[in-house]
Amino acid sequence: MKIRFRLVFFILFFILMSDVGQAFVPQAPHLLYLVIEKIKQPVGIKAYQTKMVLNYEDTQTSYTELEETLYFRYPNQFRSEITSDSIAGFSVESDFEFIKVLDGVTVSQDKSPVDLYTDILLYRDHESLISQLIIAGIDTTKVSFQRYNDIICYVIGRSFEKNKPYAGLWIEKDTFLPKKYVVEKNGWIVEFLYSNWQRVSKTWYPMQTSIFLDNKLFAIVNVENFELTSQISPSLFDIDHIKQLYPNNNPGSFDENDKQVDELDKRIEEFKKLYE
Repeated sequence: MKIRFRLVFFILFFILMSDVGQAFVPQAPHLLYLVIEKIKQPVGIKAYQTKMVLNYEDTQTSYTELEETLYFRYPNQFRSEITSDSIAGFSVESDFEFIKVLDGVTVSQDKSPVDLYTDILLYRDHESLISQLIIAGIDTTKVSFQRYNDIICYVIGRSFEKNKPYAGLWIEKDTFLPKKYVVEKNGWIVEFLYSNWQRVSKTWYPMQTSIFLDNKLFAIVNVENFELTSQISPSLFDIDHIKQLYPNNNPGSFDENDKQVDELDKRIEEFKKLYE
């Protein structure tokens, strides 16, 4: 009788301990609130960076280098100005609308998957960020613990097939800094790795981001420096005005751009033309 009692006691004990352990895993909205409390939302950020887009045809031994200036005007306004030896252009995201202009012509109104790394940097209120995670294909109803490069992380998202990559957000447990962001768009997966987070005042920003396509390194973003500023003109983010200044000169270009994005895993070089 005593043996049976002890057995029942230990079974109940481990069940209760399991429930207690699960209670310490926050739900996605609360977890993202803690992330935003960590990285903060300033009035604005201006960042200077270099993006190296690797060449797939020669085993990634050469690359195209782009100089970029990023403007973040919170909440939810972003502009990237791009320069290189062969092209100049900019893109603007404002309240979930997007436009991209290259050499004076509007080429897209859909944000390319490899540029979605700015989601974590732009959406610095937890409600907007969780909406963006859902758009990126992440199951925000699931939060778990996982070890990533020997670091314990909270993971928002879940795998529907064992040992298969899946869309999710990895957040370091001790610091609440995002470590990895994986999005699913147009039937394939893009992975962003954030490293070397630095702080100015109370605001955090990653100084390097690595971008992977189909498990291959596609680009590396190195931030030279960033500054907090409130002196960013709202006119930089006026998408309606930009559409008037830079019309779409080729009616078929949007369809062609969408087609390139849909077949990116088969046509890397076609997609890469947007950056050269």
